[in-house]
Amino acid sequence: MDDLLQLEKDLSFQSFDHEDAYILGQMLVEKVKQDHLKNIRIRIVLHHDIVFQYLMNGKTGDEWLNRKQKTVETFGHSSYYIWAQNEQTHQYDHYLQDSQFAICGGGFPLMVQNQRIGCCIVSGLEHDQDHQIIVHCLQKLKRKKEQS
Repeated sequence: MDDLLQLEKDLSFQSFDHEDAYILGQMLVEKVKQDHLKNIRIRIVLHHDIVFQYLMNGKTGDEWLNRKQKTVETFGHSSYYIWAQNEQTHQYDHYLQDSQFAICGGGFPLMVQNQRIGCCIVSGLEHDQDHQIIVHCLQKLKRKKEQS
């Protein structure tokens, strides 16, 4: 559990804007294609505005994007962290039947100087894969920004 919280801190950026959201969205699409994964839905939100959304071929609807976004925005942590915490404590059990939330991976907070400014949402793979593809692309983007 602590490693999931540390990951959120480690992936805090010095700055993150709409252009970064676009680049992150492109990275997610390319990662899916490169790894021959199932098509996904992607949403990136900054300051409560959707600044990037893409439903790859064959994907429709945004229910799971909405649910994962609400989970991150309500609890302030990745939806995978909330799922992992619930596996241990069951403190979120009453949200499992709530159609507004998703107690599963695929939503990750976007942090600037350790302040949450938005979130990145992926839906369409196994929930731990949804989480991992976001983490992979955020790590890659952070390295790229730090080198420039």
